[in-house]
Amino acid sequence: MTGRRAVRRAVHSALSAVAPGAAARWATDVFSDTRRLGLRPDNVLPLGARRFAVDGSPDISGGYVWGEPGDGRPTALLVHGWASDSSSMHSFVGPMRRLGFTVAAFDAPAHGVWPGSQATMTQYSRAVAAVLGALGQVSVVIAHSLGSIAAISGVALRRAELDALVLIAPTCTLSGVLDRWDGAGLRLGPDTVRRIYAELHRRNGVPVSHWDAVARGAGLDCPVLAVHDPADAVVPYSDAEVIARELPRVRLEAAPDAGHIGILSSPQVQAGVSAFVAGHTARDAPAVP
Repeated sequence: MTGRRAVRRAVHSALSAVAPGAAARWATDVFSDTRRLGLRPDNVLPLGARRFAVDGSPDISGGYVWGEPGDGRPTALLVHGWASDSSSMHSFVGPMRRLGFTVAAFDAPAHGVWPGSQATMTQYSRAVAAVLGALGQVSVVIAHSLGSIAAISGVALRRAELDALVLIAPTCTLSGVLDRWDGAGLRLGPDTVRRIYAELHRRNGVPVSHWDAVARGAGLDCPVLAVHDPADAVVPYSDAEVIARELPRVRLEAAPDAGHIGILSSPQVQAGVSAFVAGHTARDAPAVP
């Protein structure tokens, strides 16, 4: 353990003894941190993109689009994972454009270009729903990691009808993430963990158990592709197996040795996603070079 982590653990342990509520709020802040990777990108327009406005969210005001929504081409929406930003999904812009799609991406609340370092799954899910509303008819959603729960929840909130959904290294439940969490160096006893669950409930307005890809996706009526590395060290492969077993019309494909982040740039994964999307969407518009 580094000296900094040791000091933080000692301070948190002392705080837990005298002010357990404050200690739990601190631990919840650490768990909810959207900047743990230190990502604060410049608000620079990605190559080939233009901005689009999002009016239905108090947390985000826009995103990036390659193409022109409403021009007759179907739209594919890219949803990034927690503590990342929209640039992590740029590897799918080219493949989807070559299939003839308009492609959109955005930074989640308190991620990427937006201010803050704390967010909730409620905020993220509502942002997805607002983006879907701003774009109009979205045909395909491609989501990564914890963004999978936000994407499924946003689709459910909007009651959007998709032609296909792609989940890359998907997280199945937020409670599973919390149960696996190492506390980032904090010493978390059972009482503190219980208080974190209660604090997350307060912040989200719903219990942690609400954030379940299977429960939120119960109304999905489109084919789903789940792609996951069986040796993923961040999100276990079993999460994808549960999704494939419990949701209808899910095809699970393994991506050995791709890694949790590297899976996004894998040529094999991109090819598999492209083939799946092409096989489940009607594409009257010509491909974009």
